[in-house]
Amino acid sequence: MSTPEDWTPEEQQVHDALHRAAERVQPGPDGLARIRRRTAVVPMWRRPVVLGLAGATALAAAVIVGGAIVLSNDDDDTPVATTTSTSPATSPNGTPTDTSPPTSPPAAETTPPAQTLTVPVYYVADAGDGLRLVREFHTVETSLPPVAAAINEMLTAPPADPDYTTLWEPGVEVLSADVADGAIVVDLSGPPAVGDDPDLATQQLVYTATAAAATAQLDGSLPVRIAVGGENPSEPVGRADPLEVRQLVQLNDPAEGATLPSPVTVSGEAAVNEANVLWELRRDGEVVDSGNTTAEECCTFSPFAFELDLEPGSYEIVVSESDESGGEGRPPMSDSRTFTVE
Repeated sequence: MSTPEDWTPEEQQVHDALHRAAERVQPGPDGLARIRRRTAVVPMWRRPVVLGLAGATALAAAVIVGGAIVLSNDDDDTPVATTTSTSPATSPNGTPTDTSPPTSPPAAETTPPAQTLTVPVYYVADAGDGLRLVREFHTVETSLPPVAAAINEMLTAPPADPDYTTLWEPGVEVLSADVADGAIVVDLSGPPAVGDDPDLATQQLVYTATAAAATAQLDGSLPVRIAVGGENPSEPVGRADPLEVRQLVQLNDPAEGATLPSPVTVSGEAAVNEANVLWELRRDGEVVDSGNTTAEECCTFSPFAFELDLEPGSYEIVVSESDESGGEGRPPMSDSRTFTVE
């Protein structure tokens, strides 16, 4: 044990401080009881949790100190960098391990959900004085917007009415149909292959696109520009005069091949003299009933409709214009549909 003569100046300062503190202690009659109360409560620094944290802290400090000692004993005199490394960690076998947070894969392009649309589709038929445009309504399940869906039907789906046909050869598809720069721009997958009447074939597409635009509450009066693969769109093409290119009597309902309850509603459009529309109901090729109805206006395309109360069976309805020439002019234009009554 060292004696006061061997103390260092620091040890002498500690001794003097303890001595001064002891002189300030005033014993009391309850001193022993207070000591016992204090010793009965475990000091915070002696509780298990605190001791555990203190141990962990001491261990971490020891690791840091040990690392510093190792680094300080390295033969390399280059200062050790203190910045955090962004290099990949290394696995025990020496292979770099990517410790960066995982990145989300790029979002996949999603196809718009399919929807059920009823779209107008134009074809052509022999009207007696050459080919003219005729129309059907097709119900389709598609993810395309209405105008593109209607044009796609025109290009890929045959008409339901056996009297109708198309001027477009198969193999061309619609890529898009959008309103841009005051026109409906139709982008096709390839050059259109049309029949002997390219002007009427163009009108077949123009009428389909503009009718579908009007049905979708877009501007159906816009002209159409046709592009191939997104390049070189044509000059704008508008609808030709319907009296020149459309069949003058057109059925809308019943649809070809439909099965319906009675009474059956017959409806369509006509541009006929004095708004007079003639009709015949046939069964097994024989006329079983006939009559006439009136369109809303004379000499321009306007709607007509009438009802037939029928027994179950298969029928054909034929609507036509009257022959004002008495057989001296062109044949009257007509339209027909076959249907079944339940």
